[in-house]
Amino acid sequence: MKQTVIRRCLSLVAVLALTIGVSAMPANATNIGTLAVGSSFSDTIASNGPTFTQDYNFHLDGTGAELTVLATALSQTSGSFGVDLLKISLFDSASNLIASASGAPLVGFDSFAQSGLALGPGDYLFTVFGDVTAGKEAFVSVSLAANQISGPIPAAGLMLLTGFVALGGLALRRHRGSKDGPGALAA
Repeated sequence: MKQTVIRRCLSLVAVLALTIGVSAMPANATNIGTLAVGSSFSDTIASNGPTFTQDYNFHLDGTGAELTVLATALSQTSGSFGVDLLKISLFDSASNLIASASGAPLVGFDSFAQSGLALGPGDYLFTVFGDVTAGKEAFVSVSLAANQISGPIPAAGLMLLTGFVALGGLALRRHRGSKDGPGALAA
């Protein structure tokens, strides 16, 4: 009876240790460091497949500027190399998806153009996932760049467009009202 209880307790401890060990594995991410305005980072990924993934941690500079991240991934396509799918994604420090793109052999995005969110200083995660063509290897070039956003933000542009439409509608109403004679607009 004692041996059975001890075995079960040891089994439970082993299962708990395995569960904690699997869930607490450190992320295998490349730390880029600080990505300042106008700077870039590039890397290459080689894989025998069938899939590959690579994560990149980086920090955007706290210059007070509103930033966008430009990201691309390009895979080599030849007799020995091929990728059926590339997926790139950008996440903030709370693991919220900001921007993503997928396709092959070339994918890319401008985080501000896709999400409408200007990025501020903080930590971000960029991930690359790929499906390697059967019987081939993957060779992928990855690049990231940070740039300052210039021009009006999309919400202001939409508001400006709405104002122009309203003014155009008012002008059309006045024009139609003048055809009906003087005082046609008076109600």
